[in-house]
Amino acid sequence: MRARHLLHRLFSRHLPAVLLALLAAQAMAQTDPPGRVARLNLNEGSVAFSPAGDTEWTDAVLNRPLTQGDRLWTDRGSRAELHAGAIALRMNSQTHLAFVALDDHATQISLNHGALQARVRELADGDSFQLDTPNLSLRAAQAGEYRVEVDPDRGTTRVTVHSGTAVAYGEGGQSLAMGGGQQVEFRGRALVQIAAQEAPPTDVFDRWAAERDRREDQSVSARYVPREVTGYQQLDAWGKWIKDPALGAVWQPRDVDAAWMPFRYGRWDLVAPWGWTWIDEAPWGFATSHYGRWTQLGARWAWVPGRMAARPVYSPALVGFIGNGAAGDSSNVHLGTGRSGVAWFPLAPGEAWKPGYKASPVYVGNVNRNMTAGEPAGSAYVHRRPEALTAIALDDFQHGRPVRGRAQKLALGELARGQVAALPAAPARSSLPQPPRMEMARVAPAQKPPAAPPAAAPAAATPAPPTLIAPPPVAAAPAQPPAKAVQPPAAAPAPARQVTVTREQVQQALQAERARREQAQQAEQAQREQALRAQAQAQARAQTQAAAKAQARAQLAKAQREKALHDQALREQALREQAQRDALLARRKLQQQQEQVARQAQAVKLAKLQKEQAQRDQARRQALAAEKAQQQARHEAQVRRTLSLANADAQARADAQAKREAQARRDEQDRREQQARRDEQDRDRLAQEKAQAQREAQQREQQLLAETRRREQLERRLQQEAQQRQPAPFIVAPPQGIPVMRGSRS
Repeated sequence: MRARHLLHRLFSRHLPAVLLALLAAQAMAQTDPPGRVARLNLNEGSVAFSPAGDTEWTDAVLNRPLTQGDRLWTDRGSRAELHAGAIALRMNSQTHLAFVALDDHATQISLNHGALQARVRELADGDSFQLDTPNLSLRAAQAGEYRVEVDPDRGTTRVTVHSGTAVAYGEGGQSLAMGGGQQVEFRGRALVQIAAQEAPPTDVFDRWAAERDRREDQSVSARYVPREVTGYQQLDAWGKWIKDPALGAVWQPRDVDAAWMPFRYGRWDLVAPWGWTWIDEAPWGFATSHYGRWTQLGARWAWVPGRMAARPVYSPALVGFIGNGAAGDSSNVHLGTGRSGVAWFPLAPGEAWKPGYKASPVYVGNVNRNMTAGEPAGSAYVHRRPEALTAIALDDFQHGRPVRGRAQKLALGELARGQVAALPAAPARSSLPQPPRMEMARVAPAQKPPAAPPAAAPAAATPAPPTLIAPPPVAAAPAQPPAKAVQPPAAAPAPARQVTVTREQVQQALQAERARREQAQQAEQAQREQALRAQAQAQARAQTQAAAKAQARAQLAKAQREKALHDQALREQALREQAQRDALLARRKLQQQQEQVARQAQAVKLAKLQKEQAQRDQARRQALAAEKAQQQARHEAQVRRTLSLANADAQARADAQAKREAQARRDEQDRREQQARRDEQDRDRLAQEKAQAQREAQQREQQLLAETRRREQLERRLQQEAQQRQPAPFIVAPPQGIPVMRGSRS
């Protein structure tokens, strides 16, 4: 218990310092302009625009950023589509819309007349989307599609929830949660229901909005940039995405002149709170002018989105300026014609953008996130060269005249002399020369006082949509809706943040506790005296409260009288504005007839040009067809020759193979015959040799027999001779068959 008391004392001591730090951070953040804007990216028919703080209506411009206080009006038979980051707003015919709040986290729109279809693609924590009407305030609880229709003549508001969940708030704190497929029509300002149905049928406006949603869902550019990049939808139809090894995915525009370059075809205008803002004339030029960087790939320009955050921050123009745009300033450049002027060039990847207005470092860092690698110095900017620079006279710049046809060259040496600076600071409107307006003036549409910004949404989860029952009969509402804005209930206080206590802080708390004990006795005495004074003051307050109640009743009666007078003034103003609109419609009808005559003449001329162009195209197509036929014939002849040569080559290879095989067979046959002849010759030779050997053996035997008979004859003759000379000695007869060799006596 004692430690808890010490912590409480410690928190009470340091809480003022923490609050001062939070207030200082909040004050710094309040100096930053919003990081999100809206853009009119489609107008079918006539759409009028009135900027914040202005009472005059002009024709709406596609690429002008829309922010808090701006108003739009669609004429009879017209439609319009806006985008604020990932939120799509689609206006039906005769619809009056005003931006009550538009910043990084809050989107609040006032709808006083007509029908509005809103698609909230995603609703992050801390973000809010609210539609205010003269009868109620509708706040989206989650992403979804919502349609709100205001009928000021009947004094009703019809709310249709196609998908998602929303909560409708009445003036007295009433609330009604609505889910997908519900439609409720309200009258008055207390959420009095006069009609309700489930799954209402779709009409032409719903189908048109669904077709726009389908095109947006199929966007190719959404694969490369976040859907919070306002204006990314137009990149699909006007260019192509390519992959660069160093920069990643980059986008290149199609159908542009060879001399085209960024930030040369458009104009400058003062848009609060940013000041000088570039308004590109190309239908795709919004995203490429206010996000990312530009670079050159070869001879063509390419837009580099870089690695963007999930919710990138809008900037008025991502350029580097030379000169500050103020009359008589020495930093302005001198043009080749001798006049004073300003010049600018597109920033390249790696180059930091600097604002010309007061902003915190956090804001500047968010704009340059993932796009800078250090700030260049002097002439180190990649596009600070004559072929990438655009310069115009100071008078043209201050009057916001289109740059096309007014770009000039710098005087000799001016590019080296001039210093690169941030966007010029926005001067006061009264200090600028006021040129005549080029747009057709309009009478403001019927305007109801916009609802005041509501308090934060309740932190608790939204309850399930209740079952709608038929409301009891109510008195008819007045023709003019009440002027007082309807607000939802205030949010519950945020829980206290957890604080980390250090050892030194605990010691300080102990010392403070000892001092508190010493002061406790003095405090008790002071409390007793204060109690006596409080009794006297309570009596005085009771008397004061009674007087205040009487004064409040008098003020309430006065306020009711003033409200009745104010309602009467609003009705009279509505009648005057209706008369002005009728006169404007008459003038516009006359102008449309004149434009129709001019368009018919232009159409005749265009038809003639188209016919001539069609004839040229037909002749070119015929020539191309003939050339294509010749190429096809040459190709077919070449294919036939190639096939013939291939077939001949294959036949030759087959014939050669057959010849080789036949020759191999003949060679094998010859070899076998030669081998047979050699075998036969060998057999004959062996037979002859055998016969010869036999004859030789017979001859040797015959010779041996002849020799034996000759020897025998010789021996017999010798024996006979010996016998004749002396008596024959005793001779042992040799064995039979062995010849006896006799020799002569010595």
